[in-house]
Amino acid sequence: MADRFWSISAGQDKTLVAETGTTTAGAHVEVRITYDNAALVGNKQLALRLLQLVEQRIVEETWPPA
Repeated sequence: MADRFWSISAGQDKTLVAETGTTTAGAHVEVRITYDNAALVGNKQLALRLLQLVEQRIVEETWPPA
């Protein structure tokens, strides 16, 4: 599986977003994209659109999540 992870914790800025090949223990927020999914191979725009849908769901739901 070809996974990439992006992680960040509260109080950090975009320069401290970690891009790694494995999960980051202790990160407050982490995103995993699996590149061996045929729909995502070479399709950065689709990956960004999917992230927008996650963002939209977080915005529309109550906080904190149940």
